[in-house]
Amino acid sequence: MRVAVEEGLEDVRQAIEDAGWEAVDLEDAPLDEVDAVVCTGMDDDLIGDETTATEVPVISADGLTADEVVRRLSAAQPD
Repeated sequence: MRVAVEEGLEDVRQAIEDAGWEAVDLEDAPLDEVDAVVCTGMDDDLIGDETTATEVPVISADGLTADEVVRRLSAAQPD
Protein backbone atom coordinates (compact mmCIF):
# COMPACT_ATOMS: atom_id res chain seq x y z
CA MET A 1 0.00 0.00 0.00
CA ARG A 2 1.26 3.49 -0.84
CA VAL A 3 0.04 6.13 1.63
CA ALA A 4 0.36 9.90 1.26
CA VAL A 5 1.06 11.46 4.68
CA GLU A 6 0.69 15.14 5.53
CA GLU A 7 3.71 16.98 6.91
CA GLY A 8 3.94 16.94 10.69
CA LEU A 9 2.79 13.34 11.12
CA GLU A 10 6.21 11.73 11.48
CA ASP A 11 5.01 9.20 14.07
CA VAL A 12 2.24 8.09 11.71
CA ARG A 13 4.70 7.91 8.80
CA GLN A 14 6.97 5.66 10.88
CA ALA A 15 4.07 3.40 11.93
CA ILE A 16 2.99 3.07 8.27
CA GLU A 17 6.52 2.08 7.26
CA ASP A 18 6.74 -0.33 10.23
CA ALA A 19 3.55 -1.97 8.91
CA GLY A 20 5.38 -2.63 5.63
CA TRP A 21 3.69 0.06 3.56
CA GLU A 22 5.23 2.94 1.64
CA ALA A 23 4.74 6.43 3.09
CA VAL A 24 5.14 9.42 0.76
CA ASP A 25 4.77 13.16 1.31
CA LEU A 26 1.21 14.31 0.66
CA GLU A 27 2.48 17.57 -0.80
CA ASP A 28 4.57 15.72 -3.42
CA ALA A 29 2.41 12.69 -4.21
CA PRO A 30 0.00 12.69 -7.14
CA LEU A 31 -3.26 11.54 -5.54
CA ASP A 32 -3.95 9.14 -8.39
CA GLU A 33 -0.79 7.24 -7.43
CA VAL A 34 -1.60 6.55 -3.76
CA ASP A 35 -3.92 4.05 -2.08
CA ALA A 36 -4.83 6.26 0.88
CA VAL A 37 -4.22 9.69 2.41
CA VAL A 38 -3.52 10.56 6.05
CA CYS A 39 -4.00 14.20 7.05
CA THR A 40 -3.92 16.17 10.28
CA GLY A 41 -7.60 17.02 10.12
CA MET A 42 -6.81 20.72 9.91
CA ASP A 43 -8.66 20.87 6.58
CA ASP A 44 -12.02 20.12 8.20
CA ASP A 45 -14.62 22.81 7.69
CA LEU A 46 -16.76 24.13 10.54
CA ILE A 47 -19.23 21.23 10.46
CA GLY A 48 -16.53 18.57 10.28
CA ASP A 49 -16.76 17.70 6.59
CA GLU A 50 -13.72 17.28 4.42
CA THR A 51 -13.83 17.99 0.72
CA THR A 52 -11.34 15.84 -1.12
CA ALA A 53 -10.29 15.59 -4.72
CA THR A 54 -9.56 11.89 -4.53
CA GLU A 55 -11.50 8.67 -4.40
CA VAL A 56 -9.02 6.90 -2.10
CA PRO A 57 -9.67 6.65 1.64
CA VAL A 58 -8.77 9.81 3.57
CA ILE A 59 -7.95 9.23 7.25
CA SER A 60 -7.88 12.17 9.63
CA ALA A 61 -5.18 11.54 12.25
CA ASP A 62 -6.71 14.13 14.56
CA GLY A 63 -7.13 12.56 18.00
CA LEU A 64 -5.76 9.17 16.90
CA THR A 65 -2.55 7.41 17.83
CA ALA A 66 -0.24 6.26 15.04
CA ASP A 67 -1.34 2.66 15.67
CA GLU A 68 -5.01 3.64 15.38
CA VAL A 69 -4.29 5.28 12.02
CA VAL A 70 -2.58 2.09 10.82
CA ARG A 71 -5.60 0.02 11.95
CA ARG A 72 -7.94 2.32 10.01
CA LEU A 73 -5.73 2.09 6.93
CA SER A 74 -5.72 -1.69 7.22
CA ALA A 75 -9.53 -1.75 7.50
CA ALA A 76 -9.81 0.54 4.45
CA GLN A 77 -7.78 -1.77 2.22
CA PRO A 78 -9.80 -3.51 -0.47
CA ASP A 79 -10.13 -7.25 0.02
